[in-house]
Amino acid sequence: MDPRANAVPGRVDERLELTYLRAGAEPPWERPHRDGVDITDHPDMQTPYQRQRRAEYVSRVEGYREHRLI
Repeated sequence: MDPRANAVPGRVDERLELTYLRAGAEPPWERPHRDGVDITDHPDMQTPYQRQRRAEYVSRVEGYREHRLI
């Protein structure tokens, strides 16, 4: 996962994230890559950081759905 420009570790831009989700896409920075290959569906290939970050993202998406934001 490459850091986004102006990103602050530990802080999520929920408005931007919801914009992607409402458009039917995942934010590209939340899809882990290795050597330019998307490994989102292969947790065994992800680093512990990537797995943790992906789990946090999935949890946020579930929260958005519970609150009917998407």
